[in-house]
Amino acid sequence: MPERNPTASGSDDDGDDAFAEGAITLWSNLLALIGTHLLETGMPRQEVLDMLTMLHETNEETLRSPRARAIAGQHLMSVYRVLGEA
Repeated sequence: MPERNPTASGSDDDGDDAFAEGAITLWSNLLALIGTHLLETGMPRQEVLDMLTMLHETNEETLRSPRARAIAGQHLMSVYRVLGEA
């Protein structure tokens, strides 16, 4: 993986934010796939939703960036809603 150059277009913080947002988007897509698979294989919906709630609580305690916490929370809530209605 190439090293980042903070003097290239934008600051290093912008690159870090973009990387974090991309990682959170990939993470939420993976959660949606896993949750869907768990439901399809017979796991009770409430157990899947409880796991997502626990993950949200963990994120709230461990993610240092307020922006990353907010974005992760929004993505996780979207996955929660979709799986809750599936």
